Amino acid sequence: MQSKIKNFVESIVVIVIFLVLIQTFLDDYAVLAGWNWNIRRILIYSGFAFDLFFSIEFLTRFFSSLIRRRAGYYLTEGKGWIDFLASIPLLLFNSGPAFFALITGSGFFFGMGGLLNILKIIKAIRIARILRLLRILKIFKQIKHTGSRMAQRHIAKITTLSITTFVFTLLTFSIISSLISLPSAEDDFIQKQKTNISKFIKTAENGGIPAAVSGFSDYEGNLLIIKHNGKTLFSRYDNPYYSTVYGPGDFQYFRTSEYEFFFDVRELARLQSTYNILFFVIVVMSVLVFLIYYSPHFALTITDPIHIMKRGFLEDDYSLEVEIPEIYKNDDIYQLGSLYNEKYLPLKARHSSSSVKSHSNLTMDDFEDLFK
Repeated sequence: MQSKIKNFVESIVVIVIFLVLIQTFLDDYAVLAGWNWNIRRILIYSGFAFDLFFSIEFLTRFFSSLIRRRAGYYLTEGKGWIDFLASIPLLLFNSGPAFFALITGSGFFFGMGGLLNILKIIKAIRIARILRLLRILKIFKQIKHTGSRMAQRHIAKITTLSITTFVFTLLTFSIISSLISLPSAEDDFIQKQKTNISKFIKTAENGGIPAAVSGFSDYEGNLLIIKHNGKTLFSRYDNPYYSTVYGPGDFQYFRTSEYEFFFDVRELARLQSTYNILFFVIVVMSVLVFLIYYSPHFALTITDPIHIMKRGFLEDDYSLEVEIPEIYKNDDIYQLGSLYNEKYLPLKARHSSSSVKSHSNLTMDDFEDLFK
């Protein structure tokens, strides 16, 4: 009964893994395609639900392993560190704050220019979502290229190392660039708008507010709203349009002593989403190449020859030769396979034909020639 419950839970986790991969892709694609805010809000809610699910799953597995004194094994060989990085940090620093902003109505807070560095770090942490792809390695044993544990462990190890190296390189660069303020599209945008706002204020002081508003709105296509002492001087769209299309993070807010400015920053978000989708596709293709191409290649060139020789040693009536591909004939495993074909199998056949018993156990004395 306990085994059935465990298998059921594992099946649920597998289903959720594939669902969260779809959600991860759609989360960025929705920004790139310009989907309305209502759809993107659903994706934020679902992202929070998935992060919460995987955080609970990680904590459950971790405390269960602690009780069984196998926490170290779970975090290393059991890929628990992947479970951690793809759950709790994302919940605390990405989907959690976004979800909180939505339910409390404080989305306006995220549009303020003073939070630029914090938003950069959050954006960097979001790259870790790609690590969810590595969770499919937990079900690698269900891919029947071979029954070899060595093949499963080897493919999982090399795939994990490759993908985590790629992801952590991106993550490290993103965090470092946000901490030391390397030039970025966001910084250029902020500086440009500050310069434009200064020009607007000078024009308003010298030529009047109407002329300044008209000129600013004509040449600055990203301008959404201008307010003066709380009164709206300019709005590119009506309120229903804003509530349908725009969400937290889609605008940048600036304030001076008298004026308030709102700018459309969706183009910056599209740029970041383009990079995220590119990274996502690279990781997906890398995982598929390892699992679909390299996995059977490893089985063909490593585990299959070992499997044939193992059966030949253990089973008296098994005499299948190791097939030696011409291109790999100088590999160590096939050199061993050649010795198996040319030395061991003839000795085994001679012993079998000269033996009175139909089934006899071979001894080391029968193989003296093999080791000369």
